[in-house]
Amino acid sequence: MPTVAGANVARNANGDRARHRRWAPAREAAWSLLARHVPRGARVAVVGAGNGDTLPLRRIAARAQALELIDLDDGALARARRRVAFGDRSRVRTRVADITGGQADAAIRAALGERPSAAGAAADVDLGTHDVVIADCLYTQLLYPALADSGRLDGLAIDRALLQSGQGVTNAAVARLHAAAPDGIVVHLHDLLGWWDGQRQPFALDDVLACAEQDGPDAALRLALKGSLPFGCDPRAASARLGAPVTETAFWRWPFGGGVDYLVCATVARARP
Repeated sequence: MPTVAGANVARNANGDRARHRRWAPAREAAWSLLARHVPRGARVAVVGAGNGDTLPLRRIAARAQALELIDLDDGALARARRRVAFGDRSRVRTRVADITGGQADAAIRAALGERPSAAGAAADVDLGTHDVVIADCLYTQLLYPALADSGRLDGLAIDRALLQSGQGVTNAAVARLHAAAPDGIVVHLHDLLGWWDGQRQPFALDDVLACAEQDGPDAALRLALKGSLPFGCDPRAASARLGAPVTETAFWRWPFGGGVDYLVCATVARARP
């Protein structure tokens, strides 16, 4: 049976130097936001760190007292840690963890008609305690990749599974991230919309960015929400469910490659009301 870990390991294996160079504008955009929210001496966690291609890990590590990289893929975590300047690596730790506590794999089993795992209920997940937790474009990766990799579900069946289970899995993951920063903030980075051949949107990505520049992020969000959104992976809804106040919203382009571009929606939320 496909698992969340297996699907993400397979995708991380596609990383290369060209991808890292191509994603440099996204890292710069992320830093323009994070520089305001990662104070010197902060304890920082990056969840869904992968290969370290999408975030300016070197800059974050230089500013942080401690940086913890969290992912399902230990090989990717080792590669991400190597992106940090050698002199700062002693302050960087890695942790392999499933932030869904097994709920994502349980949802995949259910969608495939498999028997529930003997492990039963969702497991406790130790993510440590931090001042800033950054969720790195992970929400669309909690279910979809493994469902798609199964080869047993068509597009409609995948959509049904995401609609049935996706937001519940996301809600649980977001709650764990907020619990890991009880007196701090959580920065949710979410690939909210995508553009590629066969995936049309009623507006251009540049339209959203221009709207954010001219009319503010709230207006840009209203426009973006009129697009074709991914199912069952909304961290803003999950944060609202916790009563966590949103303090800032920002948008940028993620030039994924191969004719694919994503709109990243960054949501900065206090971990608790």
